[in-house]
Amino acid sequence: MTIHGSRAGLIHALQSACILLAVLLFFLTIISFALPLAKAFMPLISDGFPASRYGISRLARITGYTFQEAAASTLLALLIGLPAAFLVARRTFPGRRLLSSFAAIPLCVPPLIVALGYISSFGMAGYANKLLSLMTGRESLNILYSFRGLVMTQGFYNFPIIMASVANAWSQIDSDQADSARLLGAGEARCFFNITLIQLLPSIISGAITVFIYCFFSFMFVLLFGAMGGTTLEVAIYHAGRSQMQFTEAASLALLESATALTALFLLAKAEDAARRLKGLSFRGKSATLLPVGTRETPLVAVFLGVIAVFFVMPLLSIIISSLTARTGGRKLFSLEAWRQLLAMRSFYHSLRNTLLVAAATSLLCTATALVQSLLLRLPLFKGRAFFRTVPLLPLTVSSVLMGLGMTMLVRRGHPVQLVLAQTALYWPFAFRQIQSCMAKIPENVTDAAATLSPCRTDVLFRVILPYCKRGILSGAGFCFAMSCSDATLPLVLSVYQFDTLSLFTYRLAGSYRLPQASASGTVLGACCILAFALSNRANRVKENHGIS
Repeated sequence: MTIHGSRAGLIHALQSACILLAVLLFFLTIISFALPLAKAFMPLISDGFPASRYGISRLARITGYTFQEAAASTLLALLIGLPAAFLVARRTFPGRRLLSSFAAIPLCVPPLIVALGYISSFGMAGYANKLLSLMTGRESLNILYSFRGLVMTQGFYNFPIIMASVANAWSQIDSDQADSARLLGAGEARCFFNITLIQLLPSIISGAITVFIYCFFSFMFVLLFGAMGGTTLEVAIYHAGRSQMQFTEAASLALLESATALTALFLLAKAEDAARRLKGLSFRGKSATLLPVGTRETPLVAVFLGVIAVFFVMPLLSIIISSLTARTGGRKLFSLEAWRQLLAMRSFYHSLRNTLLVAAATSLLCTATALVQSLLLRLPLFKGRAFFRTVPLLPLTVSSVLMGLGMTMLVRRGHPVQLVLAQTALYWPFAFRQIQSCMAKIPENVTDAAATLSPCRTDVLFRVILPYCKRGILSGAGFCFAMSCSDATLPLVLSVYQFDTLSLFTYRLAGSYRLPQASASGTVLGACCILAFALSNRANRVKENHGIS
Protein backbone atom coordinates (compact mmCIF):
# COMPACT_ATOMS: atom_id res chain seq x y z
CA MET A 1 0.00 0.00 0.00
CA THR A 2 2.88 2.32 0.79
CA ILE A 3 4.56 1.61 -2.56
CA HIS A 4 1.26 2.03 -4.39
CA GLY A 5 0.53 5.26 -2.54
CA SER A 6 3.98 6.71 -3.23
CA ARG A 7 3.64 5.83 -6.92
CA ALA A 8 0.22 7.48 -7.11
CA GLY A 9 1.62 10.53 -5.35
CA LEU A 10 4.51 10.71 -7.85
CA ILE A 11 2.12 10.49 -10.80
CA HIS A 12 -0.08 13.18 -9.30
CA ALA A 13 2.97 15.40 -8.75
CA LEU A 14 4.12 14.92 -12.37
CA GLN A 15 0.63 15.69 -13.64
CA SER A 16 0.45 18.85 -11.54
CA ALA A 17 3.90 19.91 -12.78
CA CYS A 18 2.80 19.44 -16.42
CA ILE A 19 -0.34 21.50 -15.78
CA LEU A 20 1.68 24.25 -14.09
CA LEU A 21 4.17 24.30 -16.99
CA ALA A 22 1.34 24.53 -19.53
CA VAL A 23 -0.25 27.43 -17.63
CA LEU A 24 3.11 29.24 -17.50
CA LEU A 25 3.56 28.74 -21.24
CA PHE A 26 0.04 30.08 -21.78
CA PHE A 27 0.83 33.30 -19.93
CA LEU A 28 4.18 33.54 -21.73
CA THR A 29 2.33 33.43 -25.05
CA ILE A 30 -0.17 36.08 -23.96
CA ILE A 31 2.66 38.35 -22.82
CA SER A 32 4.59 37.68 -26.04
CA PHE A 33 1.55 38.90 -27.94
CA ALA A 34 0.58 41.88 -25.80
CA LEU A 35 3.99 43.49 -25.16
CA PRO A 36 5.23 43.72 -28.80
CA LEU A 37 1.80 44.89 -29.89
CA ALA A 38 1.75 47.63 -27.24
CA LYS A 39 5.30 48.65 -28.14
CA ALA A 40 4.47 48.82 -31.86
CA PHE A 41 1.45 51.07 -31.25
CA MET A 42 3.23 53.23 -28.64
CA PRO A 43 4.34 55.88 -31.21
CA LEU A 44 0.67 56.69 -31.85
CA ILE A 45 0.26 57.63 -28.18
CA SER A 46 3.43 59.71 -27.99
CA ASP A 47 3.36 61.31 -31.46
CA GLY A 48 -0.31 61.03 -32.39
CA PHE A 49 -1.90 59.87 -35.61
CA PRO A 50 -0.31 61.60 -38.67
CA ALA A 51 -2.65 64.45 -39.45
CA SER A 52 -0.78 66.16 -42.26
CA ARG A 53 -2.50 66.30 -45.61
CA TYR A 54 0.35 64.42 -47.22
CA GLY A 55 0.26 61.71 -44.56
CA ILE A 56 -3.50 61.18 -44.78
CA SER A 57 -3.49 61.10 -48.60
CA ARG A 58 -0.64 58.61 -48.62
CA LEU A 59 -2.35 56.38 -46.07
CA ALA A 60 -5.56 56.52 -48.11
CA ARG A 61 -3.70 55.61 -51.31
CA ILE A 62 -1.95 52.61 -49.77
CA THR A 63 -5.13 51.43 -48.06
CA GLY A 64 -7.11 51.80 -51.28
CA TYR A 65 -4.55 49.79 -53.25
CA THR A 66 -4.60 47.02 -50.59
CA PHE A 67 -8.40 46.86 -50.75
CA GLN A 68 -8.30 46.71 -54.54
CA GLU A 69 -5.82 43.85 -54.78
CA ALA A 70 -7.51 41.88 -51.96
CA ALA A 71 -11.00 42.35 -53.46
CA ALA A 72 -9.87 41.51 -57.01
CA SER A 73 -7.97 38.44 -55.80
CA THR A 74 -11.00 37.29 -53.80
CA LEU A 75 -13.25 37.76 -56.83
CA LEU A 76 -10.92 35.65 -58.99
CA ALA A 77 -10.77 32.98 -56.27
CA LEU A 78 -14.59 32.91 -56.27
CA LEU A 79 -14.77 32.65 -60.06
CA ILE A 80 -12.46 29.62 -59.99
CA GLY A 81 -13.50 28.15 -56.64
CA LEU A 82 -17.27 27.98 -57.14
CA PRO A 83 -17.20 25.87 -60.35
CA ALA A 84 -14.51 23.70 -58.76
CA ALA A 85 -16.73 23.21 -55.70
CA PHE A 86 -19.61 22.14 -57.95
CA LEU A 87 -17.43 19.58 -59.72
CA VAL A 88 -16.07 18.15 -56.48
CA ALA A 89 -19.47 18.03 -54.74
CA ARG A 90 -21.77 16.96 -57.60
CA ARG A 91 -19.84 15.34 -60.46
CA THR A 92 -17.59 12.34 -61.08
CA PHE A 93 -14.78 12.60 -63.62
CA PRO A 94 -11.15 11.54 -63.98
CA GLY A 95 -9.07 13.75 -61.73
CA ARG A 96 -11.84 14.59 -59.25
CA ARG A 97 -9.83 13.18 -56.35
CA LEU A 98 -6.79 15.21 -57.43
CA LEU A 99 -8.87 18.39 -57.70
CA SER A 100 -10.30 17.88 -54.21
CA SER A 101 -6.78 17.33 -52.81
CA PHE A 102 -5.83 20.86 -53.94
CA ALA A 103 -7.70 22.10 -50.85
CA ALA A 104 -4.57 21.38 -48.80
CA ILE A 105 -2.21 23.42 -51.01
CA PRO A 106 -2.82 26.90 -49.46
CA LEU A 107 -2.46 25.36 -46.01
CA CYS A 108 0.75 23.38 -46.47
CA VAL A 109 2.63 24.99 -49.40
CA PRO A 110 4.27 28.29 -48.36
CA PRO A 111 3.48 31.45 -50.36
CA LEU A 112 7.21 31.86 -50.97
CA ILE A 113 7.34 28.53 -52.82
CA VAL A 114 4.25 29.35 -54.87
CA ALA A 115 5.74 32.76 -55.74
CA LEU A 116 8.90 31.04 -56.97
CA GLY A 117 6.76 28.73 -59.08
CA TYR A 118 4.96 31.64 -60.71
CA ILE A 119 8.30 33.34 -61.40
CA SER A 120 9.54 30.15 -63.08
CA SER A 121 6.36 29.89 -65.14
CA PHE A 122 5.26 33.48 -65.84
CA GLY A 123 8.40 35.53 -65.16
CA MET A 124 10.34 37.25 -67.92
CA ALA A 125 12.24 34.00 -68.63
CA GLY A 126 9.40 31.69 -67.59
CA TYR A 127 8.07 28.78 -69.61
CA ALA A 128 4.60 30.21 -70.17
CA ASN A 129 5.97 33.67 -70.95
CA LYS A 130 8.24 32.28 -73.64
CA LEU A 131 5.37 30.34 -75.20
CA LEU A 132 3.15 33.43 -75.24
CA SER A 133 6.00 35.48 -76.68
CA LEU A 134 6.33 33.01 -79.55
CA MET A 135 2.58 33.14 -80.16
CA THR A 136 2.35 36.94 -80.09
CA GLY A 137 5.71 37.68 -81.71
CA ARG A 138 6.81 39.97 -78.86
CA GLU A 139 10.16 39.50 -77.17
CA SER A 140 8.75 39.23 -73.64
CA LEU A 141 5.44 39.89 -71.92
CA ASN A 142 5.10 41.57 -68.54
CA ILE A 143 2.56 39.11 -67.15
CA LEU A 144 3.65 38.70 -63.56
CA TYR A 145 5.18 41.97 -62.38
CA SER A 146 1.98 44.02 -62.40
CA PHE A 147 -1.30 44.43 -60.55
CA ARG A 148 -2.96 41.75 -62.69
CA GLY A 149 -0.03 39.43 -61.98
CA LEU A 150 -0.50 39.86 -58.23
CA VAL A 151 -4.23 39.23 -58.55
CA MET A 152 -3.67 36.18 -60.74
CA THR A 153 -1.18 34.67 -58.31
CA GLN A 154 -3.22 35.25 -55.17
CA GLY A 155 -6.53 34.33 -56.79
CA PHE A 156 -5.35 30.96 -58.11
CA TYR A 157 -3.32 30.23 -54.96
CA ASN A 158 -6.36 30.74 -52.71
CA PHE A 159 -9.20 29.34 -54.84
CA PRO A 160 -8.95 25.91 -53.09
CA ILE A 161 -10.10 27.63 -49.86
CA ILE A 162 -13.33 28.66 -51.59
CA MET A 163 -13.62 25.22 -53.17
CA ALA A 164 -13.21 23.41 -49.86
CA SER A 165 -15.65 25.65 -47.97
CA VAL A 166 -18.41 25.54 -50.59
CA ALA A 167 -17.97 21.90 -51.68
CA ASN A 168 -18.32 20.70 -48.10
CA ALA A 169 -21.69 22.50 -47.84
CA TRP A 170 -22.82 21.67 -51.39
CA SER A 171 -22.27 17.93 -50.89
CA GLN A 172 -24.62 17.95 -47.87
CA ILE A 173 -27.49 20.05 -49.22
CA ASP A 174 -30.81 18.25 -49.20
CA SER A 175 -32.21 18.20 -52.74
CA ASP A 176 -35.85 17.80 -51.62
CA GLN A 177 -36.60 21.53 -51.84
CA ALA A 178 -35.11 21.87 -55.32
CA ASP A 179 -36.91 18.73 -56.50
CA SER A 180 -40.22 20.08 -55.21
CA ALA A 181 -39.60 23.37 -57.03
CA ARG A 182 -38.90 21.51 -60.30
CA LEU A 183 -42.17 19.59 -59.95
CA LEU A 184 -43.95 22.95 -59.62
CA GLY A 185 -42.41 24.12 -62.90
CA ALA A 186 -39.31 26.05 -61.78
CA GLY A 187 -36.34 25.94 -64.14
CA GLU A 188 -32.82 24.96 -63.19
CA ALA A 189 -31.64 28.57 -63.03
CA ARG A 190 -34.49 29.58 -60.73
CA CYS A 191 -33.90 26.56 -58.48
CA PHE A 192 -30.24 27.42 -58.20
CA PHE A 193 -30.60 31.13 -57.43
CA ASN A 194 -33.68 30.86 -55.19
CA ILE A 195 -32.82 27.68 -53.27
CA THR A 196 -29.30 26.28 -53.69
CA LEU A 197 -27.45 29.61 -53.71
CA ILE A 198 -29.24 30.77 -50.56
CA GLN A 199 -28.18 27.59 -48.76
CA LEU A 200 -24.60 27.97 -50.02
CA LEU A 201 -24.35 31.70 -49.27
CA PRO A 202 -22.97 31.42 -45.70
CA SER A 203 -20.22 29.06 -46.89
CA ILE A 204 -19.44 31.30 -49.85
CA ILE A 205 -19.21 34.36 -47.60
CA SER A 206 -17.09 32.48 -45.06
CA GLY A 207 -14.62 31.32 -47.72
CA ALA A 208 -14.52 34.73 -49.42
CA ILE A 209 -13.80 36.59 -46.17
CA THR A 210 -11.03 34.11 -45.32
CA VAL A 211 -9.41 34.64 -48.73
CA PHE A 212 -9.84 38.41 -48.41
CA ILE A 213 -7.99 38.41 -45.08
CA TYR A 214 -5.13 36.34 -46.52
CA CYS A 215 -4.82 38.66 -49.53
CA PHE A 216 -5.18 41.76 -47.38
CA PHE A 217 -2.16 40.64 -45.33
CA SER A 218 -0.21 39.85 -48.50
CA PHE A 219 3.52 40.33 -48.05
CA MET A 220 5.77 37.80 -49.78
CA PHE A 221 4.00 37.95 -53.16
CA VAL A 222 4.27 41.74 -53.24
CA LEU A 223 7.85 41.74 -51.98
CA LEU A 224 9.06 39.21 -54.56
CA PHE A 225 7.21 40.65 -57.53
CA GLY A 226 8.66 44.12 -56.94
CA ALA A 227 7.27 47.33 -58.42
CA MET A 228 3.64 46.97 -59.44
CA GLY A 229 2.47 50.57 -59.39
CA GLY A 230 1.52 50.42 -55.73
CA THR A 231 2.17 48.75 -52.42
CA THR A 232 0.10 46.96 -49.80
CA LEU A 233 -0.27 47.92 -46.16
CA GLU A 234 1.83 44.96 -45.07
CA VAL A 235 4.77 45.89 -47.29
CA ALA A 236 4.39 49.59 -46.40
CA ILE A 237 4.56 48.71 -42.69
CA TYR A 238 7.73 46.72 -43.33
CA HIS A 239 9.43 49.52 -45.25
CA ALA A 240 8.31 52.23 -42.83
CA GLY A 241 9.32 50.39 -39.68
CA ARG A 242 12.28 48.32 -40.81
CA SER A 243 13.94 50.29 -43.59
CA GLN A 244 13.04 53.92 -42.79
CA MET A 245 12.59 53.65 -39.00
CA GLN A 246 9.35 55.66 -39.29
CA PHE A 247 7.59 53.90 -36.42
CA THR A 248 4.70 56.38 -36.20
CA GLU A 249 3.81 55.82 -39.83
CA ALA A 250 4.19 52.05 -39.39
CA ALA A 251 1.85 52.13 -36.38
CA SER A 252 -0.71 54.20 -38.31
CA LEU A 253 -0.72 51.72 -41.19
CA ALA A 254 -0.92 48.80 -38.77
CA LEU A 255 -3.91 50.37 -37.00
CA LEU A 256 -5.81 50.61 -40.27
CA GLU A 257 -4.84 47.07 -41.21
CA SER A 258 -5.84 45.56 -37.87
CA ALA A 259 -9.16 47.46 -37.79
CA THR A 260 -10.01 46.11 -41.24
CA ALA A 261 -9.02 42.57 -40.28
CA LEU A 262 -11.06 42.75 -37.08
CA THR A 263 -14.12 43.86 -39.07
CA ALA A 264 -13.59 41.01 -41.53
CA LEU A 265 -13.29 38.50 -38.69
CA PHE A 266 -16.51 39.81 -37.15
CA LEU A 267 -18.27 39.22 -40.49
CA LEU A 268 -16.66 35.78 -40.73
CA ALA A 269 -18.02 34.84 -37.29
CA LYS A 270 -21.48 36.01 -38.35
CA ALA A 271 -21.26 33.94 -41.55
CA GLU A 272 -20.21 30.83 -39.61
CA ASP A 273 -23.11 31.30 -37.17
CA ALA A 274 -25.50 31.60 -40.11
CA ALA A 275 -24.03 28.46 -41.67
CA ARG A 276 -24.56 26.51 -38.44
CA ARG A 277 -28.18 27.67 -38.17
CA LEU A 278 -28.84 26.89 -41.81
CA LYS A 279 -27.26 23.48 -41.50
CA GLY A 280 -29.65 22.57 -38.77
CA LEU A 281 -32.63 23.43 -41.00
CA SER A 282 -31.68 22.41 -44.51
CA PHE A 283 -28.71 20.05 -44.45
CA ARG A 284 -29.18 16.33 -44.21
CA GLY A 285 -25.63 15.41 -43.11
CA LYS A 286 -24.96 12.82 -45.81
CA SER A 287 -23.27 13.02 -49.17
CA ALA A 288 -25.17 13.97 -52.29
CA THR A 289 -25.49 11.70 -55.32
CA LEU A 290 -22.57 12.20 -57.70
CA LEU A 291 -23.44 12.29 -61.39
CA PRO A 292 -21.04 11.85 -64.33
CA VAL A 293 -20.15 14.90 -66.37
CA GLY A 294 -22.72 15.33 -69.15
CA THR A 295 -21.95 15.54 -72.84
CA ARG A 296 -22.71 19.28 -73.01
CA GLU A 297 -20.65 19.91 -69.89
CA THR A 298 -17.55 18.06 -71.12
CA PRO A 299 -16.03 20.90 -73.23
CA LEU A 300 -16.56 23.47 -70.46
CA VAL A 301 -15.13 21.15 -67.81
CA ALA A 302 -12.11 20.40 -70.02
CA VAL A 303 -11.40 24.11 -70.56
CA PHE A 304 -11.89 24.86 -66.87
CA LEU A 305 -9.53 22.07 -65.76
CA GLY A 306 -7.04 23.23 -68.39
CA VAL A 307 -7.03 26.73 -66.88
CA ILE A 308 -6.38 25.27 -63.43
CA ALA A 309 -3.58 23.12 -64.87
CA VAL A 310 -1.87 26.14 -66.47
CA PHE A 311 -2.27 28.70 -63.69
CA PHE A 312 -2.19 26.45 -60.61
CA VAL A 313 -0.55 23.09 -61.29
CA MET A 314 2.16 24.27 -63.69
CA PRO A 315 3.70 26.81 -61.25
CA LEU A 316 3.95 24.10 -58.60
CA LEU A 317 5.59 21.64 -61.00
CA SER A 318 7.89 24.30 -62.41
CA ILE A 319 9.63 24.60 -59.04
CA ILE A 320 10.83 21.00 -59.31
CA ILE A 321 11.60 21.40 -63.02
CA SER A 322 13.69 24.52 -62.40
CA SER A 323 15.73 22.69 -59.78
CA LEU A 324 16.48 19.88 -62.26
CA THR A 325 17.52 21.96 -65.27
CA ALA A 326 20.52 24.08 -66.22
CA ARG A 327 21.09 26.44 -69.14
CA THR A 328 23.73 25.12 -71.56
CA GLY A 329 24.40 26.80 -74.89
CA GLY A 330 21.19 28.82 -74.67
CA ARG A 331 19.13 25.69 -73.98
CA LYS A 332 17.78 24.26 -70.75
CA LEU A 333 18.84 20.65 -70.19
CA PHE A 334 18.34 18.15 -67.39
CA SER A 335 20.94 18.70 -64.69
CA LEU A 336 21.49 18.09 -60.98
CA GLU A 337 23.92 20.99 -60.73
CA ALA A 338 21.52 23.13 -58.66
CA TRP A 339 21.09 20.31 -56.14
CA ARG A 340 24.85 19.69 -56.07
CA GLN A 341 25.52 23.36 -55.35
CA LEU A 342 22.78 23.50 -52.72
CA LEU A 343 23.99 20.41 -50.87
CA ALA A 344 27.52 21.80 -50.91
CA MET A 345 26.44 24.88 -48.90
CA ARG A 346 26.92 24.58 -45.16
CA SER A 347 24.41 27.37 -44.68
CA PHE A 348 21.71 25.14 -46.18
CA TYR A 349 22.15 22.52 -43.44
CA HIS A 350 22.27 25.20 -40.75
CA SER A 351 19.06 26.72 -42.12
CA LEU A 352 17.35 23.33 -42.21
CA ARG A 353 18.40 22.59 -38.63
CA ASN A 354 17.24 26.02 -37.45
CA THR A 355 13.90 25.57 -39.22
CA LEU A 356 13.19 22.22 -37.58
CA LEU A 357 14.21 23.44 -34.11
CA VAL A 358 12.13 26.62 -34.32
CA ALA A 359 9.15 24.75 -35.74
CA ALA A 360 9.29 22.10 -33.01
CA ALA A 361 9.47 24.74 -30.26
CA THR A 362 6.69 26.83 -31.83
CA SER A 363 4.48 23.77 -32.25
CA LEU A 364 4.97 22.79 -28.58
CA LEU A 365 4.17 26.28 -27.29
CA CYS A 366 1.15 26.66 -29.58
CA THR A 367 -0.28 23.32 -28.50
CA ALA A 368 0.18 24.07 -24.79
CA THR A 369 -1.39 27.53 -25.14
CA ALA A 370 -4.33 26.22 -27.17
CA LEU A 371 -4.92 23.38 -24.71
CA VAL A 372 -5.01 25.70 -21.70
CA GLN A 373 -7.36 28.09 -23.49
CA SER A 374 -9.68 25.20 -24.45
CA LEU A 375 -9.72 23.98 -20.84
CA LEU A 376 -10.50 27.49 -19.56
CA LEU A 377 -13.60 27.59 -21.74
CA ARG A 378 -14.87 24.43 -19.98
CA LEU A 379 -14.60 25.91 -16.49
CA PRO A 380 -17.86 27.30 -15.02
CA LEU A 381 -16.10 30.58 -14.25
CA PHE A 382 -15.22 31.23 -17.91
CA LYS A 383 -17.90 29.27 -19.77
CA GLY A 384 -20.09 31.52 -21.88
CA ARG A 385 -17.94 34.62 -21.39
CA ALA A 386 -17.45 36.43 -24.68
CA PHE A 387 -13.99 37.73 -23.76
CA PHE A 388 -12.41 34.27 -23.56
CA ARG A 389 -14.08 33.25 -26.83
CA THR A 390 -12.67 36.39 -28.46
CA VAL A 391 -9.07 36.02 -27.25
CA PRO A 392 -8.14 33.38 -29.87
CA LEU A 393 -9.35 35.68 -32.66
CA LEU A 394 -7.13 38.63 -31.74
CA PRO A 395 -3.85 37.25 -33.19
CA LEU A 396 -5.62 36.79 -36.52
CA THR A 397 -6.00 40.58 -36.79
CA VAL A 398 -2.28 41.27 -36.35
CA SER A 399 0.20 40.96 -39.20
CA SER A 400 3.51 39.13 -38.95
CA VAL A 401 5.33 42.33 -39.94
CA LEU A 402 3.78 44.29 -37.05
CA MET A 403 4.61 41.54 -34.57
CA GLY A 404 8.18 41.40 -35.84
CA LEU A 405 8.55 45.18 -35.59
CA GLY A 406 7.19 45.14 -32.04
CA MET A 407 9.67 42.41 -31.07
CA THR A 408 12.50 44.40 -32.66
CA MET A 409 11.50 47.57 -30.81
CA LEU A 410 11.49 45.68 -27.49
CA VAL A 411 14.84 43.94 -28.04
CA ARG A 412 17.06 45.56 -30.65
CA ARG A 413 19.29 42.54 -31.21
CA GLY A 414 17.25 39.66 -32.59
CA HIS A 415 17.38 36.22 -30.98
CA PRO A 416 15.91 32.82 -32.03
CA VAL A 417 13.77 32.85 -28.88
CA GLN A 418 12.08 36.01 -30.20
CA LEU A 419 11.24 34.20 -33.41
CA VAL A 420 9.68 31.28 -31.51
CA LEU A 421 7.65 33.57 -29.25
CA ALA A 422 6.47 35.75 -32.15
CA GLN A 423 5.35 32.73 -34.17
CA THR A 424 3.61 31.23 -31.16
CA ALA A 425 1.78 34.49 -30.42
CA LEU A 426 0.34 34.51 -33.97
CA TYR A 427 -0.17 30.82 -34.74
CA TRP A 428 -1.66 29.31 -31.58
CA PRO A 429 -5.28 30.10 -32.62
CA PHE A 430 -4.92 27.55 -35.44
CA ALA A 431 -4.10 24.83 -32.90
CA PHE A 432 -6.90 26.12 -30.67
CA ARG A 433 -9.53 25.57 -33.38
CA GLN A 434 -8.41 21.96 -33.81
CA ILE A 435 -8.32 21.17 -30.09
CA GLN A 436 -11.46 23.11 -29.19
CA SER A 437 -13.50 21.31 -31.85
CA CYS A 438 -12.56 17.97 -30.26
CA MET A 439 -13.01 19.14 -26.68
CA ALA A 440 -16.46 20.58 -27.41
CA LYS A 441 -17.64 17.08 -28.36
CA ILE A 442 -16.83 15.56 -24.95
CA PRO A 443 -20.13 14.88 -23.15
CA GLU A 444 -20.40 16.68 -19.81
CA ASN A 445 -21.74 13.55 -18.09
CA VAL A 446 -18.52 11.72 -19.03
CA THR A 447 -16.27 14.28 -17.34
CA ASP A 448 -18.65 14.51 -14.37
CA ALA A 449 -18.57 10.74 -13.88
CA ALA A 450 -14.79 10.70 -14.23
CA ALA A 451 -14.46 13.49 -11.65
CA THR A 452 -16.63 11.49 -9.23
CA LEU A 453 -14.65 8.26 -9.64
CA SER A 454 -11.15 9.76 -9.89
CA PRO A 455 -9.04 10.31 -6.75
CA CYS A 456 -7.95 13.75 -8.02
CA ARG A 457 -8.99 16.30 -10.65
CA THR A 458 -5.81 15.88 -12.67
CA ASP A 459 -6.83 12.30 -13.49
CA VAL A 460 -9.85 13.62 -15.40
CA LEU A 461 -7.58 15.66 -17.61
CA PHE A 462 -4.99 12.98 -18.31
CA ARG A 463 -7.30 9.94 -18.48
CA VAL A 464 -10.37 11.40 -20.17
CA ILE A 465 -9.96 14.84 -21.76
CA LEU A 466 -6.52 14.43 -23.33
CA PRO A 467 -7.30 11.00 -24.88
CA TYR A 468 -10.53 12.47 -26.30
CA CYS A 469 -8.59 15.38 -27.80
CA LYS A 470 -5.64 13.34 -29.06
CA ARG A 471 -6.53 13.84 -32.72
CA GLY A 472 -7.04 17.57 -32.32
CA ILE A 473 -3.78 17.94 -30.41
CA LEU A 474 -1.76 16.07 -33.05
CA SER A 475 -3.51 17.89 -35.88
CA GLY A 476 -2.98 21.31 -34.32
CA ALA A 477 0.65 20.60 -33.48
CA GLY A 478 1.42 19.44 -37.01
CA PHE A 479 -0.39 22.40 -38.54
CA CYS A 480 1.57 24.91 -36.43
CA PHE A 481 4.79 23.04 -37.24
CA ALA A 482 4.10 23.43 -40.97
CA MET A 483 3.19 27.11 -40.57
CA SER A 484 6.40 27.79 -38.70
CA CYS A 485 8.46 26.05 -41.39
CA SER A 486 6.81 28.08 -44.15
CA ASP A 487 7.11 31.47 -42.41
CA ALA A 488 9.51 33.79 -44.21
CA THR A 489 8.07 37.08 -42.95
CA LEU A 490 9.05 36.98 -39.27
CA PRO A 491 12.61 35.71 -39.91
CA LEU A 492 13.02 38.50 -42.47
CA VAL A 493 11.69 41.24 -40.17
CA LEU A 494 13.55 40.06 -37.05
CA SER A 495 16.82 39.45 -38.96
CA VAL A 496 18.41 37.31 -36.27
CA TYR A 497 22.20 37.51 -36.65
CA GLN A 498 23.66 34.38 -38.33
CA PHE A 499 20.37 32.52 -37.90
CA ASP A 500 18.63 31.81 -41.19
CA THR A 501 15.61 29.56 -41.49
CA LEU A 502 15.10 27.58 -44.68
CA SER A 503 12.38 29.94 -45.89
CA LEU A 504 14.62 32.99 -45.40
CA PHE A 505 17.54 31.12 -47.00
CA THR A 506 15.35 30.36 -50.03
CA TYR A 507 14.19 33.98 -50.23
CA ARG A 508 17.77 35.22 -50.27
CA LEU A 509 18.71 32.78 -53.02
CA ALA A 510 15.79 34.05 -55.09
CA GLY A 511 16.73 37.66 -54.34
CA SER A 512 20.24 37.03 -55.66
CA TYR A 513 18.78 35.62 -58.92
CA ARG A 514 19.91 32.06 -58.19
CA LEU A 515 16.55 30.62 -59.16
CA PRO A 516 17.62 26.97 -59.72
CA GLN A 517 19.19 26.79 -56.25
CA ALA A 518 16.21 28.65 -54.77
CA SER A 519 13.87 26.14 -56.44
CA ALA A 520 15.85 23.22 -55.01
CA SER A 521 15.79 24.76 -51.54
CA GLY A 522 12.09 25.55 -51.97
CA THR A 523 11.42 21.94 -52.91
CA VAL A 524 12.97 20.81 -49.62
CA LEU A 525 11.00 23.45 -47.72
CA GLY A 526 7.75 22.48 -49.42
CA ALA A 527 8.41 18.80 -48.69
CA CYS A 528 8.91 19.57 -44.98
CA CYS A 529 5.64 21.56 -44.82
CA ILE A 530 3.65 18.98 -46.79
CA LEU A 531 4.98 16.11 -44.67
CA ALA A 532 4.13 17.89 -41.40
CA PHE A 533 0.66 18.79 -42.67
CA ALA A 534 0.05 15.27 -44.01
CA LEU A 535 1.01 13.64 -40.72
CA SER A 536 -1.24 15.99 -38.76
CA ASN A 537 -4.10 15.70 -41.22
CA ARG A 538 -3.95 11.91 -41.07
CA ALA A 539 -5.04 12.09 -37.44
CA ASN A 540 -8.04 14.24 -38.32
CA ARG A 541 -9.07 12.84 -41.69
CA VAL A 542 -12.70 12.90 -42.76
CA LYS A 543 -14.12 10.40 -45.20
CA GLU A 544 -14.33 11.72 -48.72
CA ASN A 545 -18.05 10.98 -49.05
CA HIS A 546 -18.66 13.61 -46.37
CA GLY A 547 -16.96 16.26 -48.46
CA ILE A 548 -13.56 17.91 -48.01
CA SER A 549 -12.63 19.77 -44.87
